[in-house]
Amino acid sequence: MLKFKIFEKFDQECSKTFELLIQNANYNFFQTYNYLKNLSSESKGKIKIVAVYDNKKIIAILPLEIKKYFIFKILQWIGTERSDVCNPILIKNFNFLIKDKEFTNLWENILKHIGDYDLIFFNNQLSQIGSCANPFTKYLQSTKFSKIYQILLPENFKKYLDNQKIKDKKRYYELHRTTIKSNKLEQNLNVSFSMIKMPNENINFADIIRVKKKQLENKNIKHNLDNKFIQTFDNLIKKKDIKYFFAKLKIENKAISSCFGIFLNDTFYYYIPFLESNDYNNYKPGKILILKIISWCIDNKIKVFDFGLGEEKYKENFSNHSLSLHRYIKHNSVLGRLLLIVMKIVFFRKKF
Repeated sequence: MLKFKIFEKFDQECSKTFELLIQNANYNFFQTYNYLKNLSSESKGKIKIVAVYDNKKIIAILPLEIKKYFIFKILQWIGTERSDVCNPILIKNFNFLIKDKEFTNLWENILKHIGDYDLIFFNNQLSQIGSCANPFTKYLQSTKFSKIYQILLPENFKKYLDNQKIKDKKRYYELHRTTIKSNKLEQNLNVSFSMIKMPNENINFADIIRVKKKQLENKNIKHNLDNKFIQTFDNLIKKKDIKYFFAKLKIENKAISSCFGIFLNDTFYYYIPFLESNDYNNYKPGKILILKIISWCIDNKIKVFDFGLGEEKYKENFSNHSLSLHRYIKHNSVLGRLLLIVMKIVFFRKKF
């Protein structure tokens, strides 16, 4: 029999519930307990973490919050504004335990106990969470709006290149060009690549963000890389419960291209890449760095390379797999209906 409990704070019982589920669950970095807890500490939202049980066994956690924007109360995933993806945490056999009717009945019952809200806004939801289909995209009327590119990594780098050639010759050509540039660069200049585990006394996360922010602002690209973002990751890095890396490509002993990455559950997240110098741009150092990280991941038996948000062409060229991103919006009041109309106009305009 399905039951649920709603936690309204990150207390000891909530923490133990997370620990029990993740032993046999599908989830990603953006649904880890400490990440969500850090984000909630900066948010003024009302925490609504829903734990779902089947015969007293924990089978899912829905990390939700009700957050107020002006006069509107929005039910959303915790950390919606800061997370690449927002999903439930699901036991690995979840799809066998709960079917469509059971899920929709369960969800309707949860909503009755959630509290007062005007609108549900579930953004950046993956269609697939590990081995599970996401019930919020499968059984609710969500809208596909983007995708995340990934590389399912083989046992060696040569096989990765060969597979790309078989799958798509045009993509392989782009990879081949980058490989040629990398080889040419290493023949003519002193090139070094390093993957540095963090925390490291020589690397300051705030300095990484400072460089990334400057690049985004020079291109007039909006971002949320503020002091709260820096504090969140400073706290997480210090805990050392998840592996964080700083990848760096140097040419003639000068840092050219870098990336802050995260490793969890056999997946490397290519999270914050940036150029540290415009020197050697004709060699495409950003792409060379990606090749180096891919090779490092394969050598370290990592199974998935995740490019994160964004459908840039270079990500598609490197990838051999993608997951669709979905958005679910539903009003629950007159105010919510008004907001829904405005949001649909905004999202429609973004397509053009």
